Amino acid sequence: MHKILKNSSWLLIDKFARLLFGLVTMALIARHIGPEAFGIWNFSIALTAIAGGLAVLGLDRIVVKELMSLPEKQDSIISTALTMRIAAGMLSFLVCTVIVGITKQRTPLYLLCIIITGMNIVLQSFDVFDYYYQAQNEVQQVIIPKVSVFIIFCAVKLIFISLDGSLATFVWLSFAELLITYLVILTFYLRKHTINFFASISIEEARRLIRYSWPLMFTGFLVVLYMKSDQLMLDTFGNPVQLGEYVAATRISELWYTIPTVFATALLPGLIKKKQTDLSKYYHTIEKWLRLSFYVSMLIALMMSFMAGKLTGILYGAQYPHSGFILTIHIWANIPVFLCVVIMQYQIVEGAYKANLYATVAGIIMNTGINVLLIPSMGGVGAAIATVASYVSVCITLILLDKSRKVITFAKKMPNPVLALADIKEVLNSVRTFTESVFVLIREKPITK
Repeated sequence: MHKILKNSSWLLIDKFARLLFGLVTMALIARHIGPEAFGIWNFSIALTAIAGGLAVLGLDRIVVKELMSLPEKQDSIISTALTMRIAAGMLSFLVCTVIVGITKQRTPLYLLCIIITGMNIVLQSFDVFDYYYQAQNEVQQVIIPKVSVFIIFCAVKLIFISLDGSLATFVWLSFAELLITYLVILTFYLRKHTINFFASISIEEARRLIRYSWPLMFTGFLVVLYMKSDQLMLDTFGNPVQLGEYVAATRISELWYTIPTVFATALLPGLIKKKQTDLSKYYHTIEKWLRLSFYVSMLIALMMSFMAGKLTGILYGAQYPHSGFILTIHIWANIPVFLCVVIMQYQIVEGAYKANLYATVAGIIMNTGINVLLIPSMGGVGAAIATVASYVSVCITLILLDKSRKVITFAKKMPNPVLALADIKEVLNSVRTFTESVFVLIREKPITK
């Protein structure tokens, strides 16, 4: 539990730094460039995110698991996974550029944005080093440079807002931020680890990784597709202004998704070990996590529904009049999202990768169908309704496809308030114990140069 809390603490520092600094910075940029330019930029972000979801190749979770199971093959796993991701990233970048070059010929700004943001797909290949630190429960090695560079670039972006920077300026700054972040992480890794990169690349290892990861590859791609396809359809059936207003709302709503993602990343190594050593504790952890996720997400949805109008008005101003109402709908997607993260992590540990794939297909069919029906008449509001409905369908499908039937058992106990209170007390006790141990360590640790 100590390691989980330590790992989670660092991940929460990263996510909440982005929540506090990132949201304010992005809101000021959105106010500065206006909803149309903001919409064009987010169209390119959505398209590259979809392509990037495929370029990950499903390796994000598989590599963590493999590094834990086969530490002696570390160099081969990292080198091979990095090569695979760079190759996939370059192909995805080219596809995005061609698509926009053909479909958006009349608006050169679209092409400029997609070329710059498309290069981010290649840079994100270096997340492979992040996987290593996750497997070692040393995420602070990645979080510290990420947060430091992020905060510095938030300040730089604010300076360029005061200098009346154009959309292109902020797109280039976002690319530079990512480039410097990965250069710093790579430098830190190479200081402690000597790796003969080209000699460590293994075709056999690549085949083995892709054999395990292909269901997750398509699941990851489809997850991003139905998360971002609404933005592409809003731009297609609506206009960039509607897209800008919609994204302004979803940026606030989707920031809350970082909470389950943080705990999923931190808990995965521990869940794998618990399944191997103590099955009853393993099931208890999943059950407790699912129940806490339900109550936390419900509280967030209620709170944000009341605050939505005022919050979007403060952040984005009068240029984004519909964002508040969109947020009151979209925020309810948090409940199925929180639950889906738990169930998906459980199925990954169980090796039931295909269930995630089938559930995601159900979600994207639901999302696309409702978007096609509602976006032409309702714009961003229709897209928000489609998002909530699609996540609910994914959650239900995941439960129905669980062959072990354990998830249904967990779900039946999920709304129980008595058990939820007991879970909260247990978590608070663990947090208190962890905090006390940290303070003891700080007091006892000698000061050294």
